[in-house]
Amino acid sequence: MTAAGTGGGRRRVRLIALDLDGTLMRKDHTVSEANRSAVHDAVVAGIHIVLATSRWYLLAKRTADVLGIHSPIICNNGAMVRDPQDEARLLDLRIPADAAREIAATADELHCEAMLTVNDVTYIVTSRAGMEAAAAAMGMRVVERLGEHATGGAESFLFFGRETVDAMLARTASKYGTQLNLATGYSETFPPYLNIVHGDADKGRALALVCERTGVPIEESMAIGDAAPDLEMLRVAGLSMAMGNAPDEVKAQVDVVGPSNDDDGVAWAIREFALG
Repeated sequence: MTAAGTGGGRRRVRLIALDLDGTLMRKDHTVSEANRSAVHDAVVAGIHIVLATSRWYLLAKRTADVLGIHSPIICNNGAMVRDPQDEARLLDLRIPADAAREIAATADELHCEAMLTVNDVTYIVTSRAGMEAAAAAMGMRVVERLGEHATGGAESFLFFGRETVDAMLARTASKYGTQLNLATGYSETFPPYLNIVHGDADKGRALALVCERTGVPIEESMAIGDAAPDLEMLRVAGLSMAMGNAPDEVKAQVDVVGPSNDDDGVAWAIREFALG
C-alpha cells in the first residue's frame, strides 16, 4: 500500500472525494465507526470531504448530514453538484427529453428493474415484493412504469444485473453511446450496473468544479473509489486510491491501493494521507 508522492515528498491533501457504495460504505451499506471517526476528524481539521456518487442528491445528502459533511456533493455520477448548505445547484446536467423518453420506454418494454431520477424524485420499477416502505425511506417511489415520469428529461437512469445491463446497452448504445455517458461498472460489492447520464457528466469534471468552488487546487485533492465510473475523478485528482475490493483494471490506474471497504479503507487513507 504505497503511493506516488508519499514519503518525504508527500502531497498535501486538502480535499478528499469519496465514492459511497463499495468505498465509504461497507457491503451491508453502513458506514463503519472507524470511517465515521476519520471523516469527522478530517472535517474538524478543515479538510473538505466531498461525497461523489451515482446516487441521487437526497440520498447522498442524508449520508452527508449524518457524517457532518458540509462540502458540495457530487451525485448522479457527476451530472449534478449541489451545495448542501444552501441547496444551490452548482452543476445540473439533464438527459434531454427525447432521449429520456426513449430510454424509459425501452426499460418498460424489457420489464427492467430500473431507477429514474427526475427533479429530486427517484422512481423505481421493481418486482421485489414489499418494497414500498424501503423505497420511501430512501426517497424513492415505486411505480409500474418509467415512461410517464421521463417526459421532460431526467437526471439519471440506473440499471442493475448483467442481463439487464446487456439488454439496455444492446438497445441504446448504438444511438446514445456518443451522446450520453453510459457508464458501466462492477465491484465485489455490486453486480454489474449501468448508469446513464448527460454526455458531459462525469465525476472528474465535477471534482474539478468542486475544487474551483472550494478554492482547493486539484493537485491538493485525493479521490477514492472502487469501480470504473470512478476513474475520471481518480485520473484528475492529485492523489488517487482504489479500494482493495476494486477490480484489477481500476487498481492498475491509481497511485495507491488501500484496504477494502469492509476493512476501513477510507479511514486508513484519511489518516495516512490527510491527517498523518
